[in-house]
Amino acid sequence: MIYIIITACIHNKRGGVIDFDARKKRYIMCINKLLEFLKEYPNIKPIIVENNGDKDTYLNDIDCEVLYTNNNNIDTENKGMNELIDIQETIKYLSANDDDIIIKLTGRYRMRDPKFIEIVTQNIDNYDAFIKSYNVCTKKRVKNDMVLGLYALRCKYLKQITLEGHKKNNRYKSPEIEFASKLRKLVKEERIKEIDDLRIECCFADKNRLQKV
Repeated sequence: MIYIIITACIHNKRGGVIDFDARKKRYIMCINKLLEFLKEYPNIKPIIVENNGDKDTYLNDIDCEVLYTNNNNIDTENKGMNELIDIQETIKYLSANDDDIIIKLTGRYRMRDPKFIEIVTQNIDNYDAFIKSYNVCTKKRVKNDMVLGLYALRCKYLKQITLEGHKKNNRYKSPEIEFASKLRKLVKEERIKEIDDLRIECCFADKNRLQKV
């Protein structure tokens, strides 16, 4: 089974541009684009997880199941930690099996085409992780770093990853570096599929900056 967990945070409390209308339009556009692609993959189940607790939102108007949590209220070092809590809570909600594959997509990131989904579905038995080892700031490939906006991982490994943050462990300068480092400790190198082009358009919260990755 393949699930796509689409993460959303309608009210961003971690800084960046506060533009509710722009954020709304971006979520609706990106999620609907993904759902268009998924019409060719009826066996893949998508679910949105939103972490501000309010169940009366515009996400309910999208033709996709929505799970609401209160995890944005948890005081953590970075939003990557809250997001991972959301993902793991969604896995429990879905009763996903250890051998299932979880595709994670940030809800404001637009899939330009379904190539990533195609790669995952065609190689589901050959790999346990599908990632791009890349730093979006330096725009360089880095082995122990990755794009957290889109990846796929075998469920049993995703359930084992926890993020400590750099304040507790100075080895990790970002949630991306920490996640990538811990993933590589869990998954054998030959079971990791490196993706050259994720075919997504990122929308970063700092200035709503767009970047193709």
